[in-house]
Amino acid sequence: MLISDYEQGRCLLARLDHGAEIIRQITLLAEEKRVEAGAFCAIGALSQAELAYYDQASAEYRKITVEGPVELVYASGNISLRDGRPFVHAHGALADSKGGVLGGHLVSGVVFAAEVFLLELLGPPLNREHDPITGLYLWSGA
Repeated sequence: MLISDYEQGRCLLARLDHGAEIIRQITLLAEEKRVEAGAFCAIGALSQAELAYYDQASAEYRKITVEGPVELVYASGNISLRDGRPFVHAHGALADSKGGVLGGHLVSGVVFAAEVFLLELLGPPLNREHDPITGLYLWSGA
């Protein structure tokens, strides 16, 4: 188990731009505010989205395309560094017009309206490196 201690930094609130790509917008927020480690949550609505789940047997993501407007019931994730730049890892739950919910790894989404709370974490660099056991880019030792 990898454990690092962090102090709470800034608490940032952001309204994302209509028509923008959600993961890119959160990445830009982290870059502009120089957040190298953090946790975030988001709510709102997306015009379309792409979720995924990680197929452990094949060690690859299987994408799920979500067409049409959906509520972003909740997205949560973290920010760390990959190749020296802020990297957003997000999961989300999306609801359709009948209240059906689909969730998974949030790959992308076109923002209709969305708000983000980002908590900056201050401490040792939190880097992602390729893990040969899982095939994923996971946090490495500080």
